[in-house]
Amino acid sequence: MSRMNFALIGLGLLLMSLAPSSIPAAGYPHSGVIGQVFIGPICPVVTPDRDCSDRPFQTTISVYSDTGKFITEFATTIDGRFQVTLKPGYYFLVPAGAGSPSYPSVGVMEVLVEKKEFTTVIITYDSGIR
Repeated sequence: MSRMNFALIGLGLLLMSLAPSSIPAAGYPHSGVIGQVFIGPICPVVTPDRDCSDRPFQTTISVYSDTGKFITEFATTIDGRFQVTLKPGYYFLVPAGAGSPSYPSVGVMEVLVEKKEFTTVIITYDSGIR
């Protein structure tokens, strides 16, 4: 293999690592969930000169069917973005740490995936900073 081929393969792998996580469900490439995960608050004291807005958060998310069957698990990108293809139906998105009594805390999210649509969700962890 030539150096050019190795360079192209390397570039392709780099671009794939920067794209949102996408886990295909066989036969259902046109429906699923797309979203982003955040964490906040960031600052214990808010002042006009500080940007205390929620920040993107990298984590893992497990997907379960409405009957509790495990479907898949994936990691968000470093900027918290994700995309997962799923067949139409109800699902539970379970971010890492959901239900834990410690911070950061987050809840389980129920989503409905419609035929040939991607449901958009925003998941926000509570940092516990007050």
